[in-house]
Amino acid sequence: MNKQKVVIRLSINGHDKKSRPKAFKIAVSQPGVNSAAMKGGENNQLEVEGEQIDAAVLTKLLRKKLKKGAELFSVGPIDKKDGEKNYPKIELVQYPFYYPYHVVPQYPFYEVTESYQGGCSIL
Repeated sequence: MNKQKVVIRLSINGHDKKSRPKAFKIAVSQPGVNSAAMKGGENNQLEVEGEQIDAAVLTKLLRKKLKKGAELFSVGPIDKKDGEKNYPKIELVQYPFYYPYHVVPQYPFYEVTESYQGGCSIL
């Protein structure tokens, strides 16, 4: 899939303690969003990364919920940096936890009866 980056300029102070967490919550609730961060010189640009993000819907939702201005600044593919290497993705697989049992092997138990003669039966 094509990963894309959407930048939305918000009309809030970057250090606003009410609007900033609300903007993050709105952004990550949208389908296809993998990450969100505040960028820009004034910390007023919401940068959202993911796959198949509907930028227009996200901008409209931010305007409605924050009751402040939100302007779609840019939409485009994610740029890979020169120093960034493409490492394979590692998935965490959880197995059910089992308590370690120390099993003592069971050997067959033979009982000697009174009919035992005490000699070697091979000779």
